[in-house]
Amino acid sequence: MRINLQVVAFANGIALCGLALAMCIPLLYDIILLRRNLIEVFLPSAIICLFLGVSTILSFKSSNTEISSLTRQDAFLIVSSLWIIISIFSSFPFYFYDGIKLSFISSFFEATSGITTTGASIYQNVEILPRTLNLWRFVLHFIGGIGIVAIGIVAFPLMKIGGMQLFLAENSDKSQKLFPRVSQIAGFFVGTYIAIIGFFTILLKSSGMGLFDSICHSISAISTGGFSTRNLGIQYYNSSLIEFIILCAMFMGGITFLEIIKGLKTRGKGSLQNQQIRGYFKLTSMVVLISLLFLFIRYNTNISMRIITDSAFNIISAITTTGLVLQNETLSFFKEPCVKICIFVLAMIGGCSGSTTGGIKIFRIQILYSLFKNYINKLSNPFNAEMPKYQTKKIEETLITSIISFLFLLFLSFTFSTILITITSNVSASLAVSAVISCLFNLGYNIDYEVISPVSKIILSIDMIIGRLEIIPIVAIFSKSFWKK
Repeated sequence: MRINLQVVAFANGIALCGLALAMCIPLLYDIILLRRNLIEVFLPSAIICLFLGVSTILSFKSSNTEISSLTRQDAFLIVSSLWIIISIFSSFPFYFYDGIKLSFISSFFEATSGITTTGASIYQNVEILPRTLNLWRFVLHFIGGIGIVAIGIVAFPLMKIGGMQLFLAENSDKSQKLFPRVSQIAGFFVGTYIAIIGFFTILLKSSGMGLFDSICHSISAISTGGFSTRNLGIQYYNSSLIEFIILCAMFMGGITFLEIIKGLKTRGKGSLQNQQIRGYFKLTSMVVLISLLFLFIRYNTNISMRIITDSAFNIISAITTTGLVLQNETLSFFKEPCVKICIFVLAMIGGCSGSTTGGIKIFRIQILYSLFKNYINKLSNPFNAEMPKYQTKKIEETLITSIISFLFLLFLSFTFSTILITITSNVSASLAVSAVISCLFNLGYNIDYEVISPVSKIILSIDMIIGRLEIIPIVAIFSKSFWKK
């Protein structure tokens, strides 16, 4: 089957026009409230994107650009190219800003981190950045969060990536009962996403945080991105209430977005019947309790509400791959090597599929556990013909193959990236491992990325994209079989 490059180019043209409109948000903010300080940064960026977008649309629009004509190969190419193109062009404002001059590669790294909601930042001092440029960082988080939810719920199941086809029939059947048309589903996605951000913005503003910071941190938490307007992050505010609100927002960001919508439509009925969400609740609760027990036994710490909030904050930030961290003397055990490893493992697992989190995703861990459990049962009882199940459904062989392929490719990416970072940047193996885990799993922990070479920044930027796209689309488009008719 021939790949329709025309429809791929047309989709990228639309995306560039959308990116130009997104750049108008900080541009208008600058014009109206900040006395036009950065017009020369955002206006050229928006014009370039709009010009190229419109030119591409007009050049490639035809009857063959209908959605119904899309093939799986087209979908792979569209999804992969969109994230790469958007990452490249959204870096222009960072590159054009002369206040803190970044190379184009560093600008690309910052933009990719924002759009993939990784949260790793080139800027070590974000408080000296103009508000307009800071706003652009969070606009990228906003766009990325919606895009991640869309590909996780719609695109990945259709492309049968990494076991995501498991949710195809379930999501489509149930969503049809909730929403009569696809356009309504999309509208409700965006509307609900904005409403949730607005809700947490109001809570943060009511808790003493400024309006600008409230909007930015609400976006950062819901998109599980991790950018902050403060160098110290949430710790800057020294408020248990603010920490608790951000904690709740991050936790919600780790839940399957479709389940959030269903919960809102049905007033929470049946939400905990989802095996993945139950696993997410259990894993988070268990690790929080273990950390509190560890604090009590090892450090003889008096357990207070502040200690519970701070511990839960760091753990939920890790499992949702948000990357916001609280550090104080009471939580010094989080700096211990064994605890750091556990936090990284938790971050590698990630949240639920169809959420804004990165990582392997909980449902894959649950399926692997089900397979392992079934294997152990057959060792003790060879005549047991029971098949492994997930959500009361038999786990198909194609599903198992898809998940194993995903994990194998993820491991290869991690290994090769770590080796390449160590070679190209002449840094320690531990720093290379931390940087790759932070980017490949979209965790975004604060590392001094300026000590890393430009080549390594490109590698880490690619890691962010392939981690967000769950690696298979990127690998697929580089295979010979993909381009065969």
